[in-house]
Amino acid sequence: MAVFRKILIPFDGSGPGKKAAEKAFELAVDQGAEVYGIKVISFIGELITPSDSLWATIEADLREKAREILKELEVMAETKGVKITTAVREGSAESEVINYAKEIEADLIVMSTGGKGGMGRYLGKTVDRVLREAPCPVMVVK
Repeated sequence: MAVFRKILIPFDGSGPGKKAAEKAFELAVDQGAEVYGIKVISFIGELITPSDSLWATIEADLREKAREILKELEVMAETKGVKITTAVREGSAESEVINYAKEIEADLIVMSTGGKGGMGRYLGKTVDRVLREAPCPVMVVK
């Protein structure tokens, strides 16, 4: 009997993120679990207002980059023989990961200790909040 049926991977494409994804795929193969990947786009509204003509271009570029990052995750899953469903979300990373985990009824979240954000303290805050508020166990891979 599988312990984990649905595994969520918050993914940023970084080295640590790829390491966490590999661990999640190992568990998925072992458990026969479904895998979900999420990439969160965080906008800084104070710097660019929606009325700026550049805003639509920046949003489109960020969404395209997020899809490219998730495509990496999809390729990793394919090489392991794991089916994956991916989603791009907008907002605060910690809130979106927690909300998506609830939405898909995740049994486990597998995430890295840090990644491409460039702000170690912020990424630590994200992991800390997910650990405290997630609706399921969280595995943090360093």
